[in-house]
Amino acid sequence: MQKILLFFLLVVIQTIMLAQPRSIIHLNQNWQYWANPNENVATALQALEQNEVETIDLPHTWNQWDATDITPGYRRSASWYFKELTIAIDPNKRYVLYLEGANISSAIYVNKQLAGTHIGGYVGFEIDLTDYLQQGATNQIAIRVDNGYNPDIIPSQKADFFIYGGITRDVWLKVLSPEHIQDVQISTPEVSQEKATTTVQLQLNAPAAGLTAKMELYDPFGQRVAESKEVKVANDQLQVEMPTLKQPQLWSTAQPNLYELKVLLKKKGKLVDQTEEKFGYRWFRFDPYGAFYLNGERLKIRGTHRHEEHAGYGAALPNELHRRDVEMMKEMGANFVRLAHYPQDPEIYKACDELGLIVWDELPWCRGGMGGDNWQKNTMGLLEEQITQNYNHPSILFWSLGNEIYWLPDFEGGDDEKQLNTFLKKLNDKSHELDPYRMTAIRKYYAGSDIVDVFSPSIWSGWYAGVYQNYEATIKKNLKLYPRFLHMEYGGSSHVGRH
Repeated sequence: MQKILLFFLLVVIQTIMLAQPRSIIHLNQNWQYWANPNENVATALQALEQNEVETIDLPHTWNQWDATDITPGYRRSASWYFKELTIAIDPNKRYVLYLEGANISSAIYVNKQLAGTHIGGYVGFEIDLTDYLQQGATNQIAIRVDNGYNPDIIPSQKADFFIYGGITRDVWLKVLSPEHIQDVQISTPEVSQEKATTTVQLQLNAPAAGLTAKMELYDPFGQRVAESKEVKVANDQLQVEMPTLKQPQLWSTAQPNLYELKVLLKKKGKLVDQTEEKFGYRWFRFDPYGAFYLNGERLKIRGTHRHEEHAGYGAALPNELHRRDVEMMKEMGANFVRLAHYPQDPEIYKACDELGLIVWDELPWCRGGMGGDNWQKNTMGLLEEQITQNYNHPSILFWSLGNEIYWLPDFEGGDDEKQLNTFLKKLNDKSHELDPYRMTAIRKYYAGSDIVDVFSPSIWSGWYAGVYQNYEATIKKNLKLYPRFLHMEYGGSSHVGRH
């Protein structure tokens, strides 16, 4: 009797969810895992049928112990993940699989058919499953993830960190209306103590007729403070200027105030989609060759780095541990974090927004020089994904384009400064095209220091050479060389008595 009631309750809950214009289902539980690099989906599904698999929950990596065990090296290969999709399929909905991150290349199959691929780890991506799903049947998802050595995909093998393999972050199923909001970008072109302007860029999944959109703005206390008119959507894009906001509650490291924008999409007066985005109002600048200012006040930046890993978990951390890292940074007095050397879990950006940490978000171009057309296409694509999906986070002030990019080239001539500078300028221009309101940066590539907005040299007094006492003099010397200077690395043991 209890099982019947439970089944009935699940059916009712599912029916209610599917009746909503948008619902998101968490898919982390009860996956099947096959640690085999075989490329054939039929062979992989045969292994599943023969029970050559183990049951796991996501996030997951097959390298969870490799960074802490005593065995040299770690597995750089591929594995398979399987999941049965048991929900009823509504022919009037779209079904989109969203992976927050899979390292480092992925192929997604639905009922033995290839539904989509993604190149590059550390960023989220979506795969539309709708056309491959069968009504009245159990639908089989199979995902092949590969962290094998591929010089055409950053980061380089020469990078000094583990490239964990697996579905290392959360997975969700989005159940959407046929016409739905695909992306919302919120810009704040003018911000001061007295007023703030807000521009909303709306991207729909496809052009559609008869749609209208309306935006509502809520302050940090949940009060509606502004709204737009209901605007016709002419194609698949729409830009709306919200009413000017008077005396905005500013986002800062001391008071990380967050606003919420609600977007309502209607067709013939009926709500077909709705989404909410958090963002913040702030402005920042450097004095030339001098101090940093946030919201007009000088701020001494005190920070640290963060790698996405933990003993026993590798890179497949639960959200609680992601957030705890940010909480500990705040507890020790930090107001800044460099996400080294790659974009990180969405929970990190959310926590930095909410707790008040400035973020240096870094493209995973770490060492290895540059490659040819395929390498450049993949690298540019990763940058575009990184900026697009992290755009609304007020904590992010800097898009770092890389770290030690010239060092230990993977390709012949990959450290040629002329070619490096040409491509670095393309990345820099693309960054400003996608986001004209933040600064670009790079660390330890002196030949391109004048291409980006902010530069970090390499100063390791008391670590690789010299003594800690040299650090102050070296910092002062470098302050005179770079108009916007932030120092990202100095070494954990650069302290009095180390040498």
